[in-house]
Amino acid sequence: MRSDQRAEFLGTVGEAQSALQHLERSSESEIDAATRAFRGLAGHADMVLKQAANIIGHVEREDMSAVLPRVQTLCRTVRIFLEERLAAATSILETLKGEEVLLRRLTEITESQKAVAAHLKALSVLTNIEVAKLGSVGHDFELLAQELSVFSNSVYQQTAELASHTRTCESTIAEARRELAASLPQLKREMLLMEADIAAALQAIEGDLEQLDKLPSHFRSGAEASSQQIAGVVAAIQSHDITRQQVEHVIGALQVIATRLALPGGVGEDPAVLCAGLTIQSCQLQNVRSTMDNWTSQIRNCMTGIQQLSATALVGIGPLVLRQEAELSSQLSQIERMQLRSQDYSAKIQNTLGGLSTLLKLVNEQMERSENIRHLLQLLTFNSLIEADHLGRRGTVVSAIANLIKEVSAEWNVIAGQSGAALAEILKLVTAANQLMEIFSDRSAAKMREDQVLTSAALAQVRAAAAFVAKEAAGMEVITVRMQSHLTAVENTGRDLEKCFGYLDQAVALIEKLNAGLQSSDAYVKEHFDSAEVERLFAGSYTIAIERDVMRAALDGTPLPVAAQAFAGNEVELF
Repeated sequence: MRSDQRAEFLGTVGEAQSALQHLERSSESEIDAATRAFRGLAGHADMVLKQAANIIGHVEREDMSAVLPRVQTLCRTVRIFLEERLAAATSILETLKGEEVLLRRLTEITESQKAVAAHLKALSVLTNIEVAKLGSVGHDFELLAQELSVFSNSVYQQTAELASHTRTCESTIAEARRELAASLPQLKREMLLMEADIAAALQAIEGDLEQLDKLPSHFRSGAEASSQQIAGVVAAIQSHDITRQQVEHVIGALQVIATRLALPGGVGEDPAVLCAGLTIQSCQLQNVRSTMDNWTSQIRNCMTGIQQLSATALVGIGPLVLRQEAELSSQLSQIERMQLRSQDYSAKIQNTLGGLSTLLKLVNEQMERSENIRHLLQLLTFNSLIEADHLGRRGTVVSAIANLIKEVSAEWNVIAGQSGAALAEILKLVTAANQLMEIFSDRSAAKMREDQVLTSAALAQVRAAAAFVAKEAAGMEVITVRMQSHLTAVENTGRDLEKCFGYLDQAVALIEKLNAGLQSSDAYVKEHFDSAEVERLFAGSYTIAIERDVMRAALDGTPLPVAAQAFAGNEVELF
């Protein structure tokens, strides 16, 4: 070998060594910076995962899946409750119409009874006049006249009282009927509107609760993936000790080659050994380059994952669920308002029917009195006829009075029969109305009150879960934003590492240039080398398994071992 060739080869070896030394110096600080950055990210990711686990645990404890069925059950109960009351109120309205007609008839009957009572009072006056004419002869008839006077006054007062009460009750029922008839359509429209509003609120909150149930788990999956990527980057960079040793061993091997080149006749002794050595060093650096490419690839993947990691959706879902819950609670409050209105109707109907019951009591009493009046009228008629017979010729007027009392008695009996028939029909309607009123009782509302309690408890769970998610997610969002703000520094570190890799590429190019120069001096130098000699010269410094694997692949001409990705869980201590 000419001296100028030897000098050129030695210069090339020196340049390769210098490039690798630059690589060692420049990459050390960048790798330390990357390690610190990703350790910080790992700490943030751990905090996010803990908060995500807290949210998931809280949401699971609150059991969001139980909320909707409870609200839906309440809505069904309320719908049935209101529909039953609407149906009952409609039936009661028809009953009130019938009662109003009967009361009008009863009013007319009582007016007829008043006329009979007035007729009796007139007879009483006529009897008193006749008593005065008869003088002492009509002593017995005088007693009859007194009895008739008292009796007629009593009947008149009773029938007047009954007529007044009947008119009042008729007016009350007519007013209640008109109010109920006017209110029922509005109540029905409100009920249908309420059902539509609650259905819409249920549909809205159903989707929100599903998000509240699923979003935390979805977010945690993303956070776990990012955490694994971060841990993988940290583990990969920590393998820098291996690549640094590989580079140092390559520098040492180049020194051995330089020493051999510098000896007179060194190349001539066995140039194939040096070429094989250069091939091994080139392969070692290519393996280092592959490892470093894996680092940068993992860094890029990790940065992409962190950029996509956001708690924004979680931050928004809490207030959204709270708003929907408030809307639904408002709709359920409307149920209570409608229930109170229904109770108002119930109270009015009960008061009306209560007044009617008072009327029935009065009419029943009047019926008993009417029967007594009938007997007394018959007795008065009988006594008047006896007294007329006793008076003989002077009893003509008394006989006429007896006949008039008899006619009044017959008229009273007819009217009493009509009153009894009307009363029987009213009693039938009141009985039916009282049965319908059972629907308005507290017992019928027990199921709804029970469902309201359960629904209130379920909505309280929703409020608690949504408020907790909103609070925790806000803290998570701060951390994820902070993580993303650090990505610029991480990206700069990645670019600086790529620049450092330029020295590695330069060293590989110089080694291959030197190898090509040596091979050009002897066409057979590449195929003819002593493997044992090559291993004696270079394998002694290989303390890492990958180096020996690379050397064996280089000597055998087989593919180089692939650099493995480093991920969390590979028994590498991260911190």
